[in-house]
Amino acid sequence: MNSSAKSKTEIQNALQQNRLCRRLRDMRRQGLKGLAPYLTAGDGGLETTLAVLRELDAAGVAAVELGIPFSDPIADGPVLQAASERALQAGTTLAGTLEMLREFRQGSRGAAGSDLPVALMSYTNPLLRRGWWNTCQEVAQAGGDALIVADLPVEESGEMREAALSAGLCPVHFVAPTTSEERIRQAGAISCGFLYVVGRVGVTGARTQFDASTQDFLAFVRQCTEAPLAVGFGVAAAKDVSEATRHADLAIVGTALTARMHKAASENQDFLSASVHAAGSFVRDLLRGLAVAAVPEPDQNS
Repeated sequence: MNSSAKSKTEIQNALQQNRLCRRLRDMRRQGLKGLAPYLTAGDGGLETTLAVLRELDAAGVAAVELGIPFSDPIADGPVLQAASERALQAGTTLAGTLEMLREFRQGSRGAAGSDLPVALMSYTNPLLRRGWWNTCQEVAQAGGDALIVADLPVEESGEMREAALSAGLCPVHFVAPTTSEERIRQAGAISCGFLYVVGRVGVTGARTQFDASTQDFLAFVRQCTEAPLAVGFGVAAAKDVSEATRHADLAIVGTALTARMHKAASENQDFLSASVHAAGSFVRDLLRGLAVAAVPEPDQNS
């Protein structure tokens, strides 16, 4: 254990103040569901990422998943792989991303600071090379709220989890339709903030069909854990948001949002403004699905 590691009581107190924990706790208290868009940091440049973050906050999203670009993003489909490549070609680094996040928190250029919860998503290699402890401290100090490591198995996550919790970050783990009940319960028990539920087998990008089998799976995960649930992979329309949040607290949308932003930017000379407008317009449309999700389904026997 790192000599600066916090006690269990100190960790619990820190998590009580964590922006993501507070937001989801307040949402549950009010019976609300939310949308959590995914952005690849540096796609279009970090200035664009900062502007889009501010637009998403203004639109009323519950949280944002911010991806750190990586050369081998094995969980991502072609659209998000291309976004990572563009971000890396633009010179995006973890340090640069954290500096941008710090500016988002503190405010600048006439924009106010933000308390929007931000979960950073990356892969083991670029984080572990700096040391879990150093990485988590830097993420927390910059204003991050959670850490999602897509290729880190639950069984090997102990060091990351200890470092994250000691820094006041929420360690987030994944479950999928192929995950056993025992593993679902284990991942739910050790996840903070939310448990990331993959809506289907495969990588990001393909549309998830929220049919009876998918809903049965989401309902089963809901029974296995008290942790808030976030459903990702394949959410692309307001109807998907409604279906995804029938049993979950958050719907995560990444590929569809990235594709909209990139298309708009490539067709407009002012790519920053085009990206911001496309992101805001699309997310506001998706948020309409939450109003539908909040309405109870009619009793088929009535």
